[in-house]
Amino acid sequence: MIARPSILFVCRDNAGLSLMAEAVAMHVSARVRAFSAAVGTPAPVDGAALEALHHAHIPADGLSSKPVELFALSGAPRVDLVVTLVDEAHRAARRLPWMHLMRLRTWHFEDVARQADPQARRVGYRRLLPDLRAAVSALLVREDGFASAA
Repeated sequence: MIARPSILFVCRDNAGLSLMAEAVAMHVSARVRAFSAAVGTPAPVDGAALEALHHAHIPADGLSSKPVELFALSGAPRVDLVVTLVDEAHRAARRLPWMHLMRLRTWHFEDVARQADPQARRVGYRRLLPDLRAAVSALLVREDGFASAA
């Protein structure tokens, strides 16, 4: 039996965008395992991100913030590809001593979670969701080992 390919989406605080990427990947393809994590201190899940997923009919059950260090522990899920979603996450991930062992891709999305106004975050997440969905779908087609999972 061939193992399902897995992707780890990494953001600064794992409160919104990386959780959305995880949910989108799982929604787009049942053959891919998707995870998300924070390179900084995990923050509470942003309700505005969950609203954007709900509005798009993308399941968000079980999403939770967690630190990226969990994926370096013995017994952690195997990760085939790490995708950083914002520039700050990319810089922080490159400093992790074990990250050089991973396949790393970098995307440059807006860090919507930085906006203090909840309404601005709602609008921001809804605006970014189609681009995020397109990026995840393209990734599943383009990456070696993921083509059969799309």
